Amino acid sequence: MASGSPISSPQHLAEEGSRKRELRLLKNREAARECRRKKKEYVKCLENRVAVLENQNKTLIEELKALKELYCQKDA
Repeated sequence: MASGSPISSPQHLAEEGSRKRELRLLKNREAARECRRKKKEYVKCLENRVAVLENQNKTLIEELKALKELYCQKDA
């Protein structure tokens, strides 16, 4: 084998390193995109949960007021 074979040449090693770097950056961008998508979905789920709990809280407050009025009427 010749010592200057193209497989282990400095230029080939630099190109291989560059290709690996580009692949790593691409995978990182895809992972970041997926992470942002999941976070957005999670936040949307939390917002829906907040809305449901706020409605439930409002209903329970109204029910409590009605029961308090009923209780006060019985005492009078």
